[in-house]
Amino acid sequence: MHNDPGTLSLARCGGISLSIAEETYHLTRNDIHTLLFYGQSVSLSRTEKTTCPGNAVMVTSVIDGHIAVHASGRAVIVTTRAGSYFVPFTSFQQVARGEAVSCPLFPVMPEGMQGFGGIA
Repeated sequence: MHNDPGTLSLARCGGISLSIAEETYHLTRNDIHTLLFYGQSVSLSRTEKTTCPGNAVMVTSVIDGHIAVHASGRAVIVTTRAGSYFVPFTSFQQVARGEAVSCPLFPVMPEGMQGFGGIA
């Protein structure tokens, strides 16, 4: 059994979908453009569907974290309530351009574990 912490994949209309710990977050094309070309962090949002009395469905958008390019420029860091993850910058670009369908997210190690696979 392979246990990935998360997956970054191509979504409809040129967006990106991130699946992390039973939650799905969405990035629009404008969010991707802001992240890649301006280097600004972007909010990660997900939608919640709630059934109200009378069987009415209420859809709410919730901001649960952010995504930013690491200072080194070699990784994209994803921070949510579930934790922090990274994906190599080139892999993120390949998914954003449609050259790859998906790529895995990797957990960011705590500060004391930098020499053992954590991102510097």
